[in-house]
Amino acid sequence: MSVTIKDVAKKANVSVATVSRVLNKKSNVSEEAIKAVNDAVESLGYSPNFLGRDLRKSETRRILAIIASTEQSFYSDVIRGMEAAAYAQGYDVLIATTQNDPNHEMHLLGMLFSRAVDGAVLLGPKLDAPTINALGEKHNIAMCLERLDNCNVLTVTIDNVKAGRDAVNYLIRKGHRRIGLITTLQRSQSSIDREIGYKLALKDNDIPYNEDYVYFGSYETEQGMTGCEYLMNLPSPPTAIFAISDMIAIGAMNYALSKGYRIGKDLIFMGFDNIAYSHMFVPHLSTVEQPCYAQGKLVIEKLIENMKSDNPDHSLYTLSHSLVLRDSTGD
Repeated sequence: MSVTIKDVAKKANVSVATVSRVLNKKSNVSEEAIKAVNDAVESLGYSPNFLGRDLRKSETRRILAIIASTEQSFYSDVIRGMEAAAYAQGYDVLIATTQNDPNHEMHLLGMLFSRAVDGAVLLGPKLDAPTINALGEKHNIAMCLERLDNCNVLTVTIDNVKAGRDAVNYLIRKGHRRIGLITTLQRSQSSIDREIGYKLALKDNDIPYNEDYVYFGSYETEQGMTGCEYLMNLPSPPTAIFAISDMIAIGAMNYALSKGYRIGKDLIFMGFDNIAYSHMFVPHLSTVEQPCYAQGKLVIEKLIENMKSDNPDHSLYTLSHSLVLRDSTGD
């Protein structure tokens, strides 16, 4: 039979209310009572139900982070930022993965509906904007890393259109006009926005868009290899390649190296995300850095503000990106 708070109160010879104040670290409790309660807790082996203890006042001090998949290593930096901001205000972050399944994403959000958590952050959401908007009207929901058109919930990300445009404009300034793009069939808003940036950079420089120079694959490294093989076997192959993620770019560079290309000279590459492996791989990968830690930190800070506000903030916050130039672009 499990030990209850009443058992602790009886053992400590205090009221249930006093036990509750001690466990919740409230003031106006004597040192004698604190010691008696703590001794009783230890003696009886009592374990409070922290997950559900505050459901009556809708507060668990837990925030759910829902990640699309574990394949993207930059998620770890986002989570670190989230945890730092949450810990600073007395919250914990629970992490769950959808494996890119919108049905499982909705299932996980059941923790929010049942008040097992106070709020949720979607990193790479798979649900559509109308669904998220409807949920956001009743629950504390935010998005991070991704934005969705016509979505009216708190969102923290970067301007992926501008980031893609800046990356490709840099390749053009290096003297390249045949520029390949390796992107994904998985139509996340960030990948779409980076493709838009690619097209805008071409337009900026009066370079016609050629769909033959675009390869649609997935985020796996192997798809970077396949994409590079496709591009380099075109009748007039590109001299520069922009990949919408570092892992794709690294796969593409692996293929180029296997065929004897001198990366940074014969063929240059630009990735996206600045994951740790991008500066470990040789030659080192030039890339677009997005401030993952800062995005995670800000989304939690703003979400906690929303939890305490009668007028929640549904703004879109865009943080600054930067180009990190290394060997793969001849820098």
